[in-house]
Amino acid sequence: MLFSSNYYDLIMYTCFLSLVMPAWVFIMVGCQMYCGRYSMVKLKSESFWAEFCWTVVPYILVFIMCYLNMQFLGEVEDLFDYSHEAKVVKVVGHQWYWSYDDWFSGGGFYDSMMTDFVGGVDKPLRVSYGVPCKFVVTSVDVIHSFALPDFAIKLDAMPGRLTSQLFLPDRCGIFVGYCSELCGAGHAYMPMVMEIVDLEKKGMKVRY
Repeated sequence: MLFSSNYYDLIMYTCFLSLVMPAWVFIMVGCQMYCGRYSMVKLKSESFWAEFCWTVVPYILVFIMCYLNMQFLGEVEDLFDYSHEAKVVKVVGHQWYWSYDDWFSGGGFYDSMMTDFVGGVDKPLRVSYGVPCKFVVTSVDVIHSFALPDFAIKLDAMPGRLTSQLFLPDRCGIFVGYCSELCGAGHAYMPMVMEIVDLEKKGMKVRY
């Protein structure tokens, strides 16, 4: 989802600053010590602007991060506004494949088996662009995990329990994920492939 991508970008930007800023400080201190023949760094006088910057700038950065976080929460609330229109997509984990029952497949579950192509399946899960849906995930044998990193989706599939999450497809394409919970010998061979297509624009009808 869009808000998941924005939140991921924010986290990556914060991590980048957390790594670059300390590295820059250590480099500058090292240069000062080397140029001063390993002597201690001494300040001739206090700098008002230096103290002002290292006091005020962190507050500004925290304020910006809080603002972006509020934007993220607002987008989540917008998603829940569409919850009553969401189409239910049922997902069932097996050893070692997935079964789906989506709203336009004509009813009934169909199995999605891995093919010879790495990360490929014979029957991918297809959802429509811009149509909110609700994943309902469970398992029939052991614990699996339905994970799609491109949309920050990770839902545990547990026998006898239902796990759900709202999802709004915001871009077309083919997205690949894998079971992220160790579930046996074939754990590495149960990929999930989701295709997001614009059915209304292309006039497509998907049937299995």
